[in-house]
Amino acid sequence: MIKRFCLTLIAPILTSMFMDGLQAQTSGNNSKKVYLDNTEQFSVTSDFVRGENYSIQVGLPADYSGSKKSYPVLYVLDGDKSFGMTKEIKDWLVWSNEIRDVIVVGISYGQGTATWWEKRARDYTQYMDTVYYYYPNAGGAGNFLKFIRNELFPLINNKYRTIQDSTAIMGISFGGLLCSYALFAQPDLFKSYIIISPSLFWNDNSILKTEAEYFGKHKDLDKTVYMAYGSLDSKDWTINPSNELIQNIQAHNYADFKFTSEIFEGETHISVYPIALTHGLKDVFKR
Repeated sequence: MIKRFCLTLIAPILTSMFMDGLQAQTSGNNSKKVYLDNTEQFSVTSDFVRGENYSIQVGLPADYSGSKKSYPVLYVLDGDKSFGMTKEIKDWLVWSNEIRDVIVVGISYGQGTATWWEKRARDYTQYMDTVYYYYPNAGGAGNFLKFIRNELFPLINNKYRTIQDSTAIMGISFGGLLCSYALFAQPDLFKSYIIISPSLFWNDNSILKTEAEYFGKHKDLDKTVYMAYGSLDSKDWTINPSNELIQNIQAHNYADFKFTSEIFEGETHISVYPIALTHGLKDVFKR
């Protein structure tokens, strides 16, 4: 009884002392920023996107420094929001031996959420929209792709051990729009594409015209493409134009084209992101 009484009396005191110590350790100047292992970051000032200083984040394979291997590269749009998630999901899948290892490159702005939101609309849209006028700076996709081709690609390929014919790009929403545009307007840029919740409504579904123009000149498309959206996404902005593009692609039956599309029931424009990204990585970088 005496032992039980002492424990009953002392336990709250010890708990209080522990919590006070924990709070002291995690408050004030003792806290440190979180960082991701095996990552680097640097800036690139573009001549093609006038005056833009992009923040480039690089996630390297865990054994990169201890090996001489070369790796495919996955370029991630919306790096301000998407780089960390993409790099960590990739690491988990590599750890469980479900995909090949890759170098993840995030293209970011590093200037806060408001600036990211504004500049992504400029860089990821191929035209000014003739229907929606929410983004007065839209229509810069051509210059942004020039930045990737002429400035970012050479830098990454010179700085890291890359397999240059195995590059991939991943994007959501406007990022998915840019991926879709690059696929048919500049198909030599990337080998593989992960397209999630693409905002294909842009400029009155003009991506459908871009695909039709490509098909008029080409009957083959030696690419690997994964496309997905959630069943609760917007019908006008994503679902209907995506379904029409998928139907056109399937009808055109491109030679050498590896195409997978998925619909995730109960998922929204945003909530579909991590599961679609996981499936896309497993499709594009399968072992």
